[in-house]
Amino acid sequence: MFRRIFGTKTSILPTPPKNQIEVVCPSCGAAQYEPRLVVSTFCKKCGVHLTVEKRRVIASAVTRSGVGMDDSWASATEVESPPAKEPEAKPAVAAAPPPEPAPTAADGFGAFLQSQNLPPPADISESAPPEVVEPVTAAAEPSTASMRRPQSNSPPPTPAPAPHTATSLQKMKEQGMYRNGYFKDAECFDCGHKFKTGRSAKSANCPACGAYISLEDVEINMTSTQPIKTRGNVLIRKRGRLSASTVQCRDLECHGIIEANVTCSGDATFRTTGSIIGEIHCNRFVVEKGADVAFLNSVHATEVEIQARVTGTIYCTGPVLITSIGSINGDVTARSVSIEPGGELNGAMNIVRGKQMTPPPASSSL
Repeated sequence: MFRRIFGTKTSILPTPPKNQIEVVCPSCGAAQYEPRLVVSTFCKKCGVHLTVEKRRVIASAVTRSGVGMDDSWASATEVESPPAKEPEAKPAVAAAPPPEPAPTAADGFGAFLQSQNLPPPADISESAPPEVVEPVTAAAEPSTASMRRPQSNSPPPTPAPAPHTATSLQKMKEQGMYRNGYFKDAECFDCGHKFKTGRSAKSANCPACGAYISLEDVEINMTSTQPIKTRGNVLIRKRGRLSASTVQCRDLECHGIIEANVTCSGDATFRTTGSIIGEIHCNRFVVEKGADVAFLNSVHATEVEIQARVTGTIYCTGPVLITSIGSINGDVTARSVSIEPGGELNGAMNIVRGKQMTPPPASSSL
């Protein structure tokens, strides 16, 4: 059926595969398989562009290589014409070929593409006269010493960097991100020298005296009797119990029981129930909500915040804040005491105005 539609010559190909049709080239008679919805293609034998329109194959004047073909066979595809006569002998001087007509829709999509990629005509370069470049003489060059070129053996001048440009590392140092992001503070236990060390460092040696300093964090979730001496943080879990002579650390967070003299360079936070044996020395002392702690020894801090029930004696060189759900059963000596509505203070309140506070009498140590 496809042979009667798409070609008049006898096909030499077997039955077309599924979803393909047989297309016969009107120029050379070669048959080839194409998809069922084909619109345009090229002949695989002669390279002529083929257009499939309304169940017939039309060959255009454009080939795959871009060279035009004679149009004498175009009319033979639809109406048979008498055999062409032999062309007359051409004169010795060939006349200029007539301009090629613009491609139309009947010529196919390939002809349109060929018309878009045509090379420029040869007479374009002849229409515009070439530019005349005048030779530059030695007299035309400036004779000033500042404009003379350097010698070949002298290095090229290096441009000076702009004063406002700075590297990313310098910007980070200026903004403080370099130290805060990659370093942490450390202090020697022996000589008290303060220095910077890497944030991920586990230990360090004091640059002043060479003493060993531990920087690891300690976590206790069971009974322990080892003293702690580190510049890291100490965390005592709810089931943890620490019974030692001294604890020296940066920040302390206690959810269990501790029986030791504690010295913190940072914050000491308690959220536990029970008795704490030992003196507490810290920068900021906080008792969080839900705790009920009894400190059998004195507490020394720079700033105090009470959010639960506390029993003990507190010495503070700064302000003391008792929230609406906090209460203190004991004496408080501080520079200022603030009690929110609902807070309680059952004991003596001593306000000290001097810069230094007289230390209380030494209590019994462990």
